[in-house]
Amino acid sequence: MPSQCQQCGAPINEGAKFCPQCGVSVSVAETESVSNTQTPVSKKKWVIAGILAVVLVGGLSAYFKVLLRQFHPVIENQPSVVVSIDYGAAQKIPSKLIEVQINQGSIVVPLNAVLENKLVRFFDPEHIQSVPMIAYVTPEGKIVTAMSISENCRSTDFYLEGHDIHCAACPSYWNMSSMEAYACCQKFYPDPISSSVANNEIKIDAKLVRGWKSRI
Repeated sequence: MPSQCQQCGAPINEGAKFCPQCGVSVSVAETESVSNTQTPVSKKKWVIAGILAVVLVGGLSAYFKVLLRQFHPVIENQPSVVVSIDYGAAQKIPSKLIEVQINQGSIVVPLNAVLENKLVRFFDPEHIQSVPMIAYVTPEGKIVTAMSISENCRSTDFYLEGHDIHCAACPSYWNMSSMEAYACCQKFYPDPISSSVANNEIKIDAKLVRGWKSRI
C-alpha cells in the first residue's frame, strides 16, 4: 500500500526516494515530521524546568533571608540576659502592666518581671514622658526596651506571638529581633531605646525616654 508524502500529501509508492508530486526527499520529509512532533514536548519540558528553577531560587532566597536576618541596630547592641527563649508557634502573650522606679536618672525595670511575664509595659514614674514603654527578651536572648507606640494607628499596646511582636489594635506585626514588618505600619514598630542590665535590673536613661519624639 503506498505511503503518503509528509510534505504535500501525495501518494508515494513503496521504495520511492522522492515524492512524484513535489519532489521532496522522502527521508527529509519524515525527519522534519518527527522533529515537529517532538518540539511541543521539548518546549513543555523546558517551561516546567524553568518554573521549577524559579520556585527553587525563590525558596532558597527566602530561607537565607530568614537565616541571615540581622538585628535592629539598637537591639544588636543590647545585652543578652539568657541563652535563648522558645516562645512557641501559636502562643499569644499579652503585655503585663507593671510599676517601675526612677533611680539616679535611670528608669529601673526588674529583670525578673520581664523574664516571668515575657512582655511588660510601664510608664515614666515621674510622668514626664506620656508614651509608655515595653520590655521583652528576643528569642536569641537579648533584652529589648522600646517605646510602646505605633504612631500610624496610635496603639500603645502590643502582644507577642511566635517570634513576632503584634500591634494590639491593627494587623501590623514585626519580627522581635529585626523589627522587619509583615503588614502595614512598616516603619512604626515599637521604637527600641538603649538600656543596660546590672544587679538583676534593667536601666534605661530617663533622658533618652523623655527626649523621644514621634516619628510622624
